Order: sequence, then structure tokens, then C-alpha cells
Amino acid sequence: MLRQGGQLVRENRLAEAVAVLREATALAPDDPEAWTNYGVALDRANALPEAVAALERSLALSDRQPDTWLLLGLARAKQGAAEAAEAAYGKAAEQDPGSALVWQCRGLLRESQRQYPEAIDCFVACIQRGGGGAALWANLAKLLHQSGRIADSCRAYAEAVALDPGNAYFREMLRKVRFLQAVLECPTIDDALASYRQSCPPGEEPADQDLEGLFHAAFGFLSGFGHQEAAIRLGRKHLELWPGSPSMGYLLRAVSGAPGLDRSPADYITEHFDAFAEGFDAQLVGALGYDIPEKLCAAVRAVTGPDTRYDIVDAGCGTGLCGPLLRPLARTLIGVDLAPKMLAQAAKRGLYDELICEDLTGLLARSPGRFDLLVAADVLIYFGDLVPLLAAAAAAVRPGGVLAVSTESMAAGTYRVLPSGRFAHAADYVRAAAGTPWAELSHLETTIRLEATARVPGQIFVFRRR
Repeated sequence: MLRQGGQLVRENRLAEAVAVLREATALAPDDPEAWTNYGVALDRANALPEAVAALERSLALSDRQPDTWLLLGLARAKQGAAEAAEAAYGKAAEQDPGSALVWQCRGLLRESQRQYPEAIDCFVACIQRGGGGAALWANLAKLLHQSGRIADSCRAYAEAVALDPGNAYFREMLRKVRFLQAVLECPTIDDALASYRQSCPPGEEPADQDLEGLFHAAFGFLSGFGHQEAAIRLGRKHLELWPGSPSMGYLLRAVSGAPGLDRSPADYITEHFDAFAEGFDAQLVGALGYDIPEKLCAAVRAVTGPDTRYDIVDAGCGTGLCGPLLRPLARTLIGVDLAPKMLAQAAKRGLYDELICEDLTGLLARSPGRFDLLVAADVLIYFGDLVPLLAAAAAAVRPGGVLAVSTESMAAGTYRVLPSGRFAHAADYVRAAAGTPWAELSHLETTIRLEATARVPGQIFVFRRR
């Protein structure tokens, strides 16, 4: 029956496999192999709680089964039980210290938790134990790149290409990280660009649009990891090759610390966000762990009545990440944003009564007493001077209404522009800018998203309109 069940699993006849192997455990209830095989079939059938129980039963019968501990870790990881999965992987590694697969699984678990330095260490340990196909080397290279370790990333991508020379994606990523390394090491950006062009396959001269994207991504990487001088050189060359770019013009000023910046220009906001509207949610939420909508809306629910409905403006609504959280509170829900393509993504959610493409301050100023809840998730970070915006909000929100906002944090002072082009604000400055129209209800120190290798510190304020 065990052989038959295993064959059925291999043939993907999972319901039959589960039935056969369940009967096997009934016939031999003290056989750990029967319980392991039953657990595998249940796992493949996506019956995860039952799979975990079967594997745990096998291990209760015989603790020394490194492969079963590994299978248990995989099943627990699928359940989202990261700590329990790591405990199982730890037992597998203890019993089979030479197993490359255990360390690969550990690395994938750490990566899913966005613990990138730990994931890198696990993948290195896997390679040291004889693991490391092309895909693993490329994944390691990606994490090294995301962690700012460009030279190490180049070496890892080179290994991936050597193992799978026909993989066009691996070759492309190797060229891109080598371009970053060249920008850091070459005397001029022209030298780095020439090196990049020479690395492209014969007859595949990069298109002008692709080169501009390469420059823009490299600029963001270099400024984000503190390579300001290299970023400035690259930004200046970008404007020389593609003059008039609102995004690069503004970001270069921000990285250079130019005086007089008190908000991000509207044309920068539009160009920047429209450029990646379609992949915005996957990048910001999926890759960077952005969670301010959930935190901000939870803070709103803490101060609002459970049965009260509000006329809500979702300020800087973007693709509508706050929409599903605000709709249950809404009598009417209005979204406003400067980027038309972001609004097009928000419209697909079907949650908003109206979507408006307009400057936020202008909309609020011409909407006296229209709203009783204003939510601004990651909006104030594009304003330095908050006084005009918060005054307009006071005019647009009815007495007794609520204002909920997030900001990026700085310890003291007023505000300053960051190399990212966003603004950080001191908590006391936010309170002062809100002024007498607003009574503070709550303040929370938190984090916003992953940037470089760390979470960005932020804060959430909830005010009531006096």
C-alpha cells in the first residue's frame, strides 16, 4: 500500500493516494514511514493541517528522521507558521548537518520573511554543502544586489551565467550589476556606459528607453545606499543625455541637498508614479512590505464609531490600497491623486464613488465642509511645509471630523528632504503645523516599508477637527 500510495502521488492522483495511505496508517499505526508518506500525500493535496498532524505523528514515533523534519518544516512554512517551520528545519540540520537542501529551505523561509541578510547566509551555507544550481546562485545574487553588496552580486550572477549560459535574464542582470560597479569604480560615467554597451550581445544595442531606465534605476540604488557622489555624477549625465526629465531634475536636487525644497513638484509626482503604476502594488506591498494603509486605517477605526458612516477623501489614493479598508466606513468615498495611471488602477477596484486627478491642496481648498474623514497614507512625505496642506484640510473637514496621516520620521527640527526625494518630519513640527483647528487623538511610532536593508521609520497621527 505504501508503494501504491507513492506511485499515486507521483501520478498526481492525490485523492486516491490520500485514501490508500490513510488505510496504510490504519493497518500499521506505529509505522513512522506510513505516517510520513500519508503526510506527503496530504501536503500535495493542500490539506496542510492534516499533513502537519501526520508528519508530527511520524516524528513522535521516531524522532530521528531528518527528511521528515524537513517535510514538516516545508508544510509549516506553507501554513505561514515561520517559527515552527524554522524549528523543524533546525532539527533536520542537527540530524543531517551536511544537507544542502535544509539550508536552501531555510534561506527561502528567511527570504519570505524579508530577512535578507539571514537568507544570504543560508544560501551560502547551502552552496558550501554542495548545493547551488544556477537558480540558487541567481537568487543569491538578487539578494546581494538588494542588500547593496554589488561586487558580491556580480560574482554570484557570474556563477549563475556560467551554470546556465543560455539564460538571457541572468546575463541581463549580470550586465546591470556590473554597470553599477562600473559607475562606482570608473573615472567617468562615459566609461561605465561604454563598458555596459560592450557587454551587450552583438546586434543587441540597447534601446534609448532601456538605457534611460538603467540610469534611473542605478541612480535610485546608489542614492538609497549612500553613494551620493556617484549618484550625482550619474544624475548629471542622465540630464545631459535626456534633458528635461522632471523626475531626475528633482531627484538630483534632493540628493545634492539643494536649498529651498518645500514639496515634491507635481510633474515629478505624475511622471514618477505613472511610470510604474501597473506594478506598483506588487513592488511596494509584495517586495518592500509596505503596510501603512492597514496601520493607518486601524488607527482610524480605533477612534470612530462602529456604525457611523463618513464622507471620506482618500488623499493621494494611488492604486487604491486604502480603498478596501475605507469602504466599510464610507457613506461616500472620494479618491484624489495627481497620477492618472495610478487612478486607472484604483478604478479597477470598483470601490470609489469618484476619482479625481487634481492637486490635493487645491481640491481641499475648494471643498469647504465636504468631508468628515480625510486619510492620507504616505502623502505628507511629498510635502515639506505642511502648513498650507493642513490648513486646507481644516477647511474641507467638518467640525468633529477626523484627519489621519502618516509621515516619515526625523528626530528633531521641522522637515528635510531625503535623497529619495521624500520628506521627513519631526513629530512636534507636524503638531505645530496642524495648529489650533486640530486636536490630536493618537500618535504612533512605526515603520513604513523596506528601503535598502532596513525598515523606514515613520509615524501615524490621528486628529479631530475642533
